[in-house]
Amino acid sequence: MTQALSARTTPDEACEALGIKKSQYYDRLKYLGIKANKDAEGTYLSAEQMKVMEELNEHIKETGKMEGFGGGGGQLALSQSSGLASALEIPVQPEIPGSEEDEDGLEQLIREAAELKVQQAAMPDLVRLHLAAGMTEDDLPDDLKAKLQAVREAANPKQNAASIAQQLLQRHRQNQGNK
Repeated sequence: MTQALSARTTPDEACEALGIKKSQYYDRLKYLGIKANKDAEGTYLSAEQMKVMEELNEHIKETGKMEGFGGGGGQLALSQSSGLASALEIPVQPEIPGSEEDEDGLEQLIREAAELKVQQAAMPDLVRLHLAAGMTEDDLPDDLKAKLQAVREAANPKQNAASIAQQLLQRHRQNQGNK
């Protein structure tokens, strides 16, 4: 671990401890689904939240990416010193607004739910997009190979250079005769 865990780690302290920029800090919070705590002094991460951030940081150092770290479904795979991973159950308890004073909390909750819906709705398209990006022409079925060839021929027609030259010369001669 990069630091001794404290009960309260501010964003600046977390960035310094993890050796990352603020934008990376917020990207990682979003990836992990962690919502920072708030009090009169500002936002902070609890010791447990910071531990998960440090585990993700180690994963990124080892793999170069965040993907593959989380187990999904509210569980995060935490790397053990033995090289094995264990699941840490993180209870998801959204703050449920109970009064008019919590209207901002309700709007934030609705916004987060809407962002999840967008991710859920876009996922099939993103998977298809990545599949397509990874394909070569050899992966295409014969009918689509034929369509691709037809489009290429239409965009780049094969013209006989001698025929084109003959047509241009004829047009030039006609224009000369009309003068």
